[in-house]
Amino acid sequence: MTEEEAAAEIAGVMKKAGLVWLSWNGGRPAPAWFAAVEGSYVVLADRSGGTEQPLPGLADAGTVQVVVPAKPATNRLAAWTATVRRLEPGSEEWTTAAQVLRTERLNASELDKQLDRWKTEADLLVLEPTGELTETSGSFDATPRAESPPGSPATTRGKRPITLHRRAWRRPKLS
Repeated sequence: MTEEEAAAEIAGVMKKAGLVWLSWNGGRPAPAWFAAVEGSYVVLADRSGGTEQPLPGLADAGTVQVVVPAKPATNRLAAWTATVRRLEPGSEEWTTAAQVLRTERLNASELDKQLDRWKTEADLLVLEPTGELTETSGSFDATPRAESPPGSPATTRGKRPITLHRRAWRRPKLS
């Protein structure tokens, strides 16, 4: 597959996606929302543990594996490799990408302060396709991808709550 064909395939599958799964430096894949800006794909990554999407270490990664899921989340459309480039805050390219991301953001709060917050607390990262498609329709990797859930401070509740009246042991007949 030539580089132009790969770019066309990537553009086709990215139009169908609302989010992608990113994997870098051998780490666990993380979901990320993105926006298409002039043939590249821009991701907002939180830098300081703030309110944006947490993608720790992505700004320092040289390359990233991008997995595009199909609408039923159990399938994949494609997987491709991209290089990561950080946009300099305040530059013309950063402003263009930030405006596009701002319109794509579905649950934004404090719209009037959003761009200023992104300049100080987040990185705008450009994912540029290298032309390497690792998985496409008809040629998927068959290795199992099941992983154990990440650790969490959440615990179970303990014993069941007290009920005031007896619970019905049988379901009532419908007719």
